[in-house]
Amino acid sequence: MSKPIPPILQRKFRLHSWEVDRKGIARPDILFSILLDSAWAHANHSKFSYDSLKEEGQLWVLSRFLADIHELPKWDEEINVETWSKGTDKLFGLRDFFVLSESGKKMVSATSAWLVIDRKTTRIQRINLEEGDFPVQLDRHAIETKLDRIERNKSDKTDFEHVVRHTDIDVNNHVNSSRYLAWILDSFPKSVVDERNLKSFEINFLAEAQSGDKVFVNSSDASDYRYCEVVREKDSAELCRARVVWE
Repeated sequence: MSKPIPPILQRKFRLHSWEVDRKGIARPDILFSILLDSAWAHANHSKFSYDSLKEEGQLWVLSRFLADIHELPKWDEEINVETWSKGTDKLFGLRDFFVLSESGKKMVSATSAWLVIDRKTTRIQRINLEEGDFPVQLDRHAIETKLDRIERNKSDKTDFEHVVRHTDIDVNNHVNSSRYLAWILDSFPKSVVDERNLKSFEINFLAEAQSGDKVFVNSSDASDYRYCEVVREKDSAELCRARVVWE
């Protein structure tokens, strides 16, 4: 008999020296990776797991993500990650997250929207988690909001450029979602990163980058956030859009 899937997956992590910045605080892109890995782990023993979908010629892709950061954990601090499915909204699979301190203090709240696509055609596939064997928490929200598409802002200022390398590529043979966040954060001046705290980030993923692609992070100021987009040089394709808020 297969092990029952918990309605809420809980995992413990300890922050290592290579996962923090020069101030000894968790790098947001590393924390993002931990949340994405926890989502994979929760789905791992169901028909929506990586291996099960691969057999059907499908895979999960992250489409939209929003994180509110109350406090980032520090080097050698143990954190608890909670994640759960909120079912589906049209073509999207919805999933939320909490990052909690060892004492239970809320450190990060996050919500996300995912798509299942065909590996060959990249066409979106319809899913229904509620009719499968996967437990859903329809009324439990880390952030009670609907993730809408980020509207494009004019952004003709390039703050960062990068050529995609082998270490950017993940098991799905495209750039891992956390790398886009790392590039976006690298586009900010050192003074911002050193003197201010990241309050929130929201990302829409629009297209995939591959090894060898040259990409640019372009940005502009909006009323209460910094708008950033990652654009591929060879065809000017938008790969993602983001809103970043510092305090």
